[in-house]
Amino acid sequence: MKRTLFCLLLAIPCLLSAQHRTDNSLNSEWKFALDPVKVGEQEHWQDTAFASQSFDKVKVPHCFSTDPRYFFYTGAAWYFKQFEAPDPGKEHMFLKFDAVFYKSKIWLNGTLLGTHEGGYTPFEFDITTLLKNKNTLVLEVDNSWDTTTIPGAKTDVPYSSAAQRQLYPWINYGGITRQVHLITRPPTYISNSKITAIPDLAKGDATIRIKAFIRNHDAVAVTTSVNVGIYRNGAKSNIRFKPQSVKVEPGSVVPVELTGTLPASEVTLWSPDAPALYSAAITAGMDTINTFFGIRKVEVKGTQILLNGEPLKLGGCNRPLDYPGYGSMDPEEILEKDLVMIKSGGMELSRISHYPVPEALLNWADKHGLLIILEAGNWQMTAKQMSDTLMRGKFRSQMREMMERDWNHPSVIAYSVGNEFQSHTEEGKAWVRDMGNYVRSLDDSRLITFASMLLGNENLRKPEDEASQYVDFVSANIYWNHLKVLQHIHMLYPAKPVYVSEFGIRTDAVNTEEERIQYLKKAMLDFRQCDYLVGASVWTFNDYFSRFPATNANGYRPWGLVAPDRTRRGMYTAWQEEFAPATIELLHKNAGHASIRITARKDFPAHTMKGYGLKCNGTYIPLKTLHPGDSVMLDIDLASGAADIALVKPGGFIILEKTLN
Repeated sequence: MKRTLFCLLLAIPCLLSAQHRTDNSLNSEWKFALDPVKVGEQEHWQDTAFASQSFDKVKVPHCFSTDPRYFFYTGAAWYFKQFEAPDPGKEHMFLKFDAVFYKSKIWLNGTLLGTHEGGYTPFEFDITTLLKNKNTLVLEVDNSWDTTTIPGAKTDVPYSSAAQRQLYPWINYGGITRQVHLITRPPTYISNSKITAIPDLAKGDATIRIKAFIRNHDAVAVTTSVNVGIYRNGAKSNIRFKPQSVKVEPGSVVPVELTGTLPASEVTLWSPDAPALYSAAITAGMDTINTFFGIRKVEVKGTQILLNGEPLKLGGCNRPLDYPGYGSMDPEEILEKDLVMIKSGGMELSRISHYPVPEALLNWADKHGLLIILEAGNWQMTAKQMSDTLMRGKFRSQMREMMERDWNHPSVIAYSVGNEFQSHTEEGKAWVRDMGNYVRSLDDSRLITFASMLLGNENLRKPEDEASQYVDFVSANIYWNHLKVLQHIHMLYPAKPVYVSEFGIRTDAVNTEEERIQYLKKAMLDFRQCDYLVGASVWTFNDYFSRFPATNANGYRPWGLVAPDRTRRGMYTAWQEEFAPATIELLHKNAGHASIRITARKDFPAHTMKGYGLKCNGTYIPLKTLHPGDSVMLDIDLASGAADIALVKPGGFIILEKTLN
């Protein structure tokens, strides 16, 4: 069976129409206080007259769990913000939170705006009628968990210890952990957009379909015209969209679709080594949003995942959102540092996290070329939880919020509907079937998977024994007997691609770092025997804080290629070499010269190397295009007695370094 998916993706929803749209920050200074016995609402902390001046000053985004006084505090906490706002006039004002962990209750000027559950996804409120010149914004935040939260506890798993059942392995970092916005929009505006393209790889052109969601907050019906312009490097393309006229009733949202064909002369496909981005200006009446997007085609063909017609075989990583002093916040300087190391380590196809990541991560991935599998919720849910109507509803809500924010990023190629749940049970099978169908109903332009921990079980003898029967490609967490488990998976699902969604070993499971490196090399030897393997993702890129059993006394689970402060361990350097798409071999040296051979791997990882180069003692040498299995030989000057050489990816990422003496 061949399943084809086409994507032309909107990447960064920038609100740029200066005349009618503004996006003002409500970050900076807030007041903050814990509420361990939950008296805040009873004592009317939410009222505008409540005196919060004596509370602590904090800077939002804020993670209260990183404050030494509240380290690992679990429970209710309150945030207070005084701000001035201009008269909105005919425009409408919205309050948007990029993420608050985990449950939140929000008041503006003493009036309850609403509640939200889910610690990693955005939500907003129309505050037009409540806004004054001087305003009081109050939040009650609760980072506690139980058997009904996502993530949460589980109490009916016989194979887990009593302590394990009540915990999950990452920290419930509480607070307003991402940006807060005060947004101005016209009464009729574009609330969201979804852009899909079908690139014809033979002809070279691309059919672009844009769905704009037009919302009317006015008191009367509005008829408006919707149009689109496409740009590349600032120059407008020759694609033409026929403007669409739409009538929107008060309080309604109407999707409008526009279609056009981008000529082959103007199409540059997006890929990890050439992440070409376009921009689109979508206009509805007086409202305009400007976005970036990329064009690429993803398809499953037999046991391969193809990107733009070429097989994917790439390394990857899992990156727990955790940094000393910041918790689950992700400051730009930390994010940039991590992603450069990830890209330079050849970790380019990643099931990056068990929960929705900051959008800034996806923006970086779009611009620099990473492939991402997004995952939301269902970490080891039990059969009882997966069949519960309430839990299913919460998962759908969090999945939808993530998808509607992220469904246009070219870096995103798949959605995962969970990790390490009881996928052999009837409830687990129904979960993957039903949630997969739900995800496709929102966005059918990407692949569906989930991470199974059970596929090494030899009691699974046929595809119907496990929920992976419903996915586009199989994802498996494998820590031992890699080859044996992979062969068993291939026996169960001989027509599906396989992705190792987790593998790795802790620093404290060995005596030396060299033992970890030998584990890695053995795993890679196993992977290279499996031509149906499309990727392998290390657990983990970085160490992370946890209260889970078997966590070290310092609070960390030490799985990382890098330490908590991002100091590189020997495992990172070894990983960099094993995940490089090419090998560098010294053939011979004499009289101040050396001859080397660069060979593109043809087993794993493997892909066409276009635009690569070699840096030798500071001099850059461009390399010809190398297809898997191709080689090129170069003579290197050793006049100084040695040569430092490095393989360089497009974009300047150094992925393999050697010294020739």
